[in-house]
Amino acid sequence: MKKKVLSAILAASMVMGLAACGNNGPVPTASDDTQTATEAPAAEAPAAEATEATEAAADVVPGIDGYEPFADQVTLRVAVYDRGDNGNGCSDVENNYWTNWVQENFGDKYNIKVEYVGITRSDVMTDYAMLASTNTLPTLCMEYDYDKLATWASDGYLQPIDLEQFKTVAPTYWANMEENGLTGYTQFDGEDYIVLGKRPYGNTNYTFVTWYRKDWLKEAGYDGSYPATNSELLEALGKMVENGHQYPMSGSKVAGAGADQNYSFRDYPQDELTWATTGDYQVPALSTEAQKRLLKWNNELYNDGYLNPEYYLRSTDDVNADFINGKAFQWSGYVSSTMDVLNSFYEANPDAELGVVVCDSKLVKDETWGSSNAFRPNNIFGAMVGFANNATPDEVKAGEMYLEWMAQDENLFTMTWGIEGVNFNYDENGNPVAVGDQSGLPEQQGHNNNVDYWMVVTASKSFGDIESDIKAINPQGLPQDFYEDILANYKGQLALYEAGSVNVDCLFGGALESVTEYGTSLKEEIYPEYRDQLVMCKPDEFDALYDELSQKYLDAGYQEIIDERQEMFEAGETTKLQ
Repeated sequence: MKKKVLSAILAASMVMGLAACGNNGPVPTASDDTQTATEAPAAEAPAAEATEATEAAADVVPGIDGYEPFADQVTLRVAVYDRGDNGNGCSDVENNYWTNWVQENFGDKYNIKVEYVGITRSDVMTDYAMLASTNTLPTLCMEYDYDKLATWASDGYLQPIDLEQFKTVAPTYWANMEENGLTGYTQFDGEDYIVLGKRPYGNTNYTFVTWYRKDWLKEAGYDGSYPATNSELLEALGKMVENGHQYPMSGSKVAGAGADQNYSFRDYPQDELTWATTGDYQVPALSTEAQKRLLKWNNELYNDGYLNPEYYLRSTDDVNADFINGKAFQWSGYVSSTMDVLNSFYEANPDAELGVVVCDSKLVKDETWGSSNAFRPNNIFGAMVGFANNATPDEVKAGEMYLEWMAQDENLFTMTWGIEGVNFNYDENGNPVAVGDQSGLPEQQGHNNNVDYWMVVTASKSFGDIESDIKAINPQGLPQDFYEDILANYKGQLALYEAGSVNVDCLFGGALESVTEYGTSLKEEIYPEYRDQLVMCKPDEFDALYDELSQKYLDAGYQEIIDERQEMFEAGETTKLQ
């Protein structure tokens, strides 16, 4: 089986390193013209021409100071996530105040027409496949998942990058990569294909937070602290229902990448082969013990009346509405200084008291349900960026200029914080503080303070210390302040990570052909169907049905995914458990 694998050992700064890397693919053969040019003796080049070339190279001014407008307008198409999340930002991700701001302040200056291409966040691979099939890939293709970029390179979506040119056009961006240990991740099959943004605090996932009804717990006779284990949570939910809170866990249909992550249902320390072959979050791991626990948990929630019985017909908007309207016990989302769901919640429930689920610094084990406070940590890299296979040299250069422009402090600041007096104000210490409610403003920022536009540089705002960074994203303008809890959650996650109690997903040094072939149908079609059967069956039928559907799932392609992952793992073409 042909694979495109990493040709260099991954950066030593990564918390896990490849035990070995190799190139199993065919070695590229130079064309006759290239061979002739290479073999020509250097002495045959006239000395005057060599001198002129050297002087011309010396005259190149690196970075923005050397930029000139293109003689003919260049169209730069940039991918941006469309999250279908109108409640937390502008609804049209391709055309809004901020896309126009980029055009006016970057594009117009250099005769570049910047077009944003919306990519469905929950169905990235399908969208890219459709764009590739019509030869309309965005110039800048980007994603958070390493294996997706490897697949795109393998499938021919991307073109190799001339890193020497990149360093000249985008020296600030490259310096950021060097500073954050990212320069060892650029290659597939011996060629450079991607550049990478950073991810501050990548050994945690502290920006994704669960809020819960502390007042409901107190009403049920508890002290307001979130239950430490799932078993304790079941007991508390029972008391909430007795108090008249119907379907306290709300519920919606589940589909797409990242569906039903089972990290908190695993046993730790993990078995390394199980972690490598079934431990990623993209393709649901039906057939594993952790997935069985997760689905059995949902089966219990359903049969005990804690989930809406029509959850399979409901969307995330319905879940948001349940929480806002005081019908749901908890709600999860990415922390941002402006959070419309929380703003709306307090408008509808002015006397409510919320709490934040804080990760305990030691692993909390539940005899029935696994490790209740385990989570999925991120990696040190944020967005990974490649250039489309059909991008012209001018389009590639325009893309490199865009990355460098976005990496400038003043531009990154404006894109993340917005406009003073509109999106943020300075406090008495001179620090920016975001306006809590920007809804209705023409300048309203997109999801998580425009992150889907500046993710090419960094995955989150960062001043360089965690206290300042949490203050920067702490929701503003609310009756309650969550800073201390969010900080405590970060510290708890960091302690678990440093103790080796949670693990970064296994990285594969190349495209997994089985995932390309079966992954979409498994996660989008087969898993949702099987999942609903398992959640809604009678409890005494669950075990037998899980075994039956697991075998069908394996036969539908998941076994081939497991086998190919194991093949790469045993060949030393993956990362290892830390």
